[in-house]
Amino acid sequence: MATLYEDPTRTEPLVISGYSIGMKMMPEKWNFSDPVFVRHVLCLMIVIHGIFHAILCCCQLRLVEKSTEPPPQMEGIMSLDDFKDSKDKQLHRVQLALFNVCADTIYSCLDLYLCTLAIIWKLTVEWYRFATDIWLNVVFMTIFTTYLVIRRLPSMFYEKLILDPKYNVDPKKSWPLMGVMCSLAFFVVFMQIGVIPLTAICMTLAKLKVWYFVLVCWLFLLAVDFILHLATGIFGVPCLGKSRLLKESEMSKQLSVVLQTFKYPGRVYLVHTYYLGRPTALVLGACCCRRLAIHDNLMLNRNVGTDDLPSTQVGAGLNDVQLAAFVAHQLAHWRLWHIPKSLLIFHLTLLTYLVIFGFSYNWQTMYLAAGFTRVYPYVVGYWLVYKYLMTLYRTGCIWIVYYFLRHFEYTADRYCYRLGVATSMKAALLKLFADHRVFPYVHLGYLMWYRHKPSILQRIRNIQKLENKDEDSYRVSII
Repeated sequence: MATLYEDPTRTEPLVISGYSIGMKMMPEKWNFSDPVFVRHVLCLMIVIHGIFHAILCCCQLRLVEKSTEPPPQMEGIMSLDDFKDSKDKQLHRVQLALFNVCADTIYSCLDLYLCTLAIIWKLTVEWYRFATDIWLNVVFMTIFTTYLVIRRLPSMFYEKLILDPKYNVDPKKSWPLMGVMCSLAFFVVFMQIGVIPLTAICMTLAKLKVWYFVLVCWLFLLAVDFILHLATGIFGVPCLGKSRLLKESEMSKQLSVVLQTFKYPGRVYLVHTYYLGRPTALVLGACCCRRLAIHDNLMLNRNVGTDDLPSTQVGAGLNDVQLAAFVAHQLAHWRLWHIPKSLLIFHLTLLTYLVIFGFSYNWQTMYLAAGFTRVYPYVVGYWLVYKYLMTLYRTGCIWIVYYFLRHFEYTADRYCYRLGVATSMKAALLKLFADHRVFPYVHLGYLMWYRHKPSILQRIRNIQKLENKDEDSYRVSII
């Protein structure tokens, strides 16, 4: 194949030389100096990870299949037909997740045993043997990212050809198969816009010393995070919708009381969402740049007249009392410093990951285990460390981070309970549930690794426990 680019300053072509284990299965030494042994260990970790997540999905599927009616807390809010509809959606979602876990496990193991990444690198060098290292790595990443997208095709076919007909998914609410394939092709092309500069940056960082690499990456991500928080506090999130400042005269009495109770110093904005996503209110920004963004779909009838709404949206949203309780919950997150705490947990986890990554990136046996020789693309190390070496670490970190995020939700609800808005908060949660009718039950193990927030049913039960605890304390005091 004729090359599209050749470096005129390079007189000698790049030749892949050195020892490659190929598809060898029997190690010569049963220790981590043998690449065949390392390959087996890496695949074993992938298989353990896949089996673990498959078990979680199966537990959730079993719980969904055993559930036959809505919980007592949803009586009068969720009909049996709505429950069956949400049950089908949950079965569809979890079965697709189970298929993706199994497929990814098989693909990841085959990539090592069949030397898929090494084959892509060999083709790249054959096509562009006179090109520079940067160009070779860019081409490798272009082919590799395209391959990762192609790996999604079986999942797409499984969803569109098997799951959608099985659970009677409305064609009007789901993309057709041809539309998904066209969007996937567009995504492959669009993705290359970011691959080229990102590959060049990664190659530059790979040449730094370990501690410089860790420090530069972490400080850069920390700076980007801080700048994004400042920007959202000043400009909001334009991609979600158009924001306008909400004046005091436009606020309900209940909302004004909540803002005064928390002594909230920031501005309040009403966000007209471009699409009907999850209704919410968010405290954005950092330092002195704060804004409370209330999405219009959180408000009753989107804060407009019923004549201007489709019939399916009439009555959706929270009334003034419920909206005030929901905003109090979000302000409780702000008052209790949950956002800085979440960022601290995230960046400590990220720093630990980068330190481990920096030490393992130059482990030559890992590249040999993937089928490479001593000549390999620099950028492939990022994928090998992330996908294989750090699999168990990522699994543990997800549990830790999600645990704290769920704990913050319970803590904010407890704060609202102490303010005396627990009843309104339960009514708000039930109203949001009635508007969207998600499946109410979730398995505890599945929750720990797949949900960063507790379900509405769990939050209602938690508030009820707080109320019952106070009632019991009151009875004891009377006795």
